[in-house]
Amino acid sequence: MQFTHVLPNGKEVQLKEILFKDLRTFNLYEDTSIRGKMEFLQSFILTKGLNVLEQFYALLYLRQNCIGDNIIVTSNKGDVGVSIDFIRKNLDGIPDVATTVNIDQAEYTLDIPYQFNAGNDDFILSLIKCIRIGDQTLDIPSLSKEEQQEVIERLPEQLYTAIDQYLNNTHEFFNLCLLDSIPGEVEINPIEFSILDGAFTVFIVSLFNCITTRGYRELLFSLAKRINDVSFLANSTYLEVYDYFEMYTNEIQERNANQSGTPMGG
Repeated sequence: MQFTHVLPNGKEVQLKEILFKDLRTFNLYEDTSIRGKMEFLQSFILTKGLNVLEQFYALLYLRQNCIGDNIIVTSNKGDVGVSIDFIRKNLDGIPDVATTVNIDQAEYTLDIPYQFNAGNDDFILSLIKCIRIGDQTLDIPSLSKEEQQEVIERLPEQLYTAIDQYLNNTHEFFNLCLLDSIPGEVEINPIEFSILDGAFTVFIVSLFNCITTRGYRELLFSLAKRINDVSFLANSTYLEVYDYFEMYTNEIQERNANQSGTPMGG
């Protein structure tokens, strides 16, 4: 199923549901590199040309609605659950940090990068959003990878200096605090990233590592006893499959309680 989600900056994006079978592909068979897994996740964002912050919000929405609202974070008492909705409300939105640089006859627009840092050094050049020469405008994110590489190879050296200056002026806007340190009996460790850091990409990918090989098989095996149509389960979301599993578990407990004559909770 496809649906529309509105980002904090008012932009509408088209998304595709992440299904249970997609998680099998993601976790069990897909390219195990961070870049491969991120590209797989990006395939569920049907609206192209988004910067990494816009993509991050879109992926958070998919995680929340297809897998679940809860994520595990560390604390002084061990792992604890935190709501994604709480994290989304803790963010400051998507800032407008676009600026233009004029070099020779061309105008370059620098903005939030549209590529994640997956260990490739040239990702930083995705700060270049578009190039305008006269009446012609080249929208870089909309180009193929080959076309983008061709553009990169022709960039003037002066632009690299301009990019360094841009980063110095805007670096604070690229720092995200997803979760502040929460004092108390259970002290939750803060979650902070720069969107330019590879650790930010790793964190996003980790949000979707929600099931193991054994867990996937056990869920299907258990539910197949109650729901004969395995393809129905595979084409449901993880959130739906887990709800079915909980209902099935409750059904078994109620049946066992009735057979033994012991009330539930007694």
